[in-house]
Amino acid sequence: MARTSRGTVRGGRLLVWLGVGGFVTIGGIFLLISVLILLIAAPFLDEQNVGGRAITNSEGIPTEYVQLITDAANAAGCPEVTPSLLAAQLRQESGFNPRAQSQVGAMGIAQFMPGTWATHGSGDVWNPVDAIPAAARYDCAVAAAVASVPGSGQEKMLAAYNAGPGAVLAFAGVPPYPETRNYVRTILAQAQVYGDSLDIGVEVSVETLQPVIDFMWSQIGKPYVWGATGPGAWDCSSLVQAAYREIGVSLPRVTTEQVAYGPRVSGVEPQPGDLLFIPGSDGTAIAPGHVGMYVGNGQVIAAKGARWGVVLSELSDWTTVVAVTRPLARSF
Repeated sequence: MARTSRGTVRGGRLLVWLGVGGFVTIGGIFLLISVLILLIAAPFLDEQNVGGRAITNSEGIPTEYVQLITDAANAAGCPEVTPSLLAAQLRQESGFNPRAQSQVGAMGIAQFMPGTWATHGSGDVWNPVDAIPAAARYDCAVAAAVASVPGSGQEKMLAAYNAGPGAVLAFAGVPPYPETRNYVRTILAQAQVYGDSLDIGVEVSVETLQPVIDFMWSQIGKPYVWGATGPGAWDCSSLVQAAYREIGVSLPRVTTEQVAYGPRVSGVEPQPGDLLFIPGSDGTAIAPGHVGMYVGNGQVIAAKGARWGVVLSELSDWTTVVAVTRPLARSF
């Protein structure tokens, strides 16, 4: 939440904030670095075709907030904030209740503390039209402040929203507060339930993706070894991770994190570079256990398994696809 944590967590966090006050200045440097990364990465995106993300499953979200959440997330300006994550965060904060008020003074649908609202809010904290975009912007602000810490950007951002950026910096990751860790886990799980998809027509240039596709072709025939990360052997997720690394895109390591990284594509034919997810022997439709890459001409390359290694197959063979993502269409 956009405030200090409740109870004993709040007292511990205050000490952390006092102990790491020097890191606050560093946050401004991280924000500058984030802007520079944005400028460097911009050429990778087709500016004419980059569209917004949308919530795939809005069940349980009040109808009047769905578009407001979607617009706020798309306008927030950082890849960590997606419509599904913002919706899950508001659900966790207040149950979508714009009049919610905690015992420690947190206010509104996003549970801003008065001091945080005074710094990062605009308008009326009790009005979702003002509070929801403010929550998205504040998410991005804390994400930038903890950008130097290793780990998942969304995990760090949520932890910083709940416990303060100082705590994340001090512990070099999600702090060991039970409330904060539960907060992060709960929101990320609910965000996967809501899901994100891309507008029809969002495309990435084939030229930009060519090094990724070339890498996938060059790996055909190499063995599959579970847990391997190359260069002599791969498992399914390490192969696509290494392929995207060719153009400086850092995918998460495992399939469940890769599918959440998204963004998902719906209502369009796959394009080269798209990742196709199926349940696999160790996964489900919600948490798929296998991934391959569409490389064009109706073909998919994947580290299929120990019996086959890295192989080329027909798209028509992938009959149980539960999600398609387009990593390079994700906002930087």
